[in-house]
Amino acid sequence: MKYNFNEEWRCCNFHIKRAIEEMNNNYSESISLKDMADFLGLNKCYFCDLFKKETGKTYSQLLNEIRVEKSLDLLLNTNMTILEIALAVGYNNQNYYNMAFKKIMGTTPLKYRNAMKSSLALP
Repeated sequence: MKYNFNEEWRCCNFHIKRAIEEMNNNYSESISLKDMADFLGLNKCYFCDLFKKETGKTYSQLLNEIRVEKSLDLLLNTNMTILEIALAVGYNNQNYYNMAFKKIMGTTPLKYRNAMKSSLALP
């Protein structure tokens, strides 16, 4: 796994902490970089640079990581289809979800689900 989902954000900037909180609370919504900058009352370019400086990630990288993290529970504990899960965590289509998931987790959502269910079924 490339991403430590329990990673503590050590950034000290109030705006970035607030942005991450909003991302965690509203990951299933369409939250563009511009929308977030407007919400925080910041210039889009300034917010983009500040976000990268404080977190070491781009806004879209972190949003994808949050969405993939939230999807893990749905993959393991529901019978939702991959498309339903993709839509539930804020992706507009399954292909983009699959691509983001594979980039972060190193495998596809379906392969992850099958592997985890197989390992849980072992005595």
